[in-house]
Amino acid sequence: MRMYTLPVTTDTAGAGTSALEAVPGGGTLYAVQLIDGDFADGVDITLTAEIDGLSIPLLTKADFNTDQIVYPRVLQALNTDGTALTTHCEPLVMGRVKAVVAQGGSVKSGSFRLFVRDI
Repeated sequence: MRMYTLPVTTDTAGAGTSALEAVPGGGTLYAVQLIDGDFADGVDITLTAEIDGLSIPLLTKADFNTDQIVYPRVLQALNTDGTALTTHCEPLVMGRVKAVVAQGGSVKSGSFRLFVRDI
């Protein structure tokens, strides 16, 4: 397992973006540590993996105020017709991972630590 950190500093409007290249060859996202730093209370985060025009949702967390670890999962689907199942798996991480912060407060900082399994 590999660990990647995405630090984010917001602008005066409370928004910020950070990105990094994902695991060479790809991986799956096991967990994300949300590090509040000095973000304002009620900060929102969206994490995506982006490759070849595709944006893969990894995690959206609204209104977090304290450090925490979350374990994002996505619904699985049948390979025959795409019907959603009731079981979950780790999201695929390929290409560039991007963190977008909203409502983080004026010029505030925090970070997001991703724990990624190689595939």
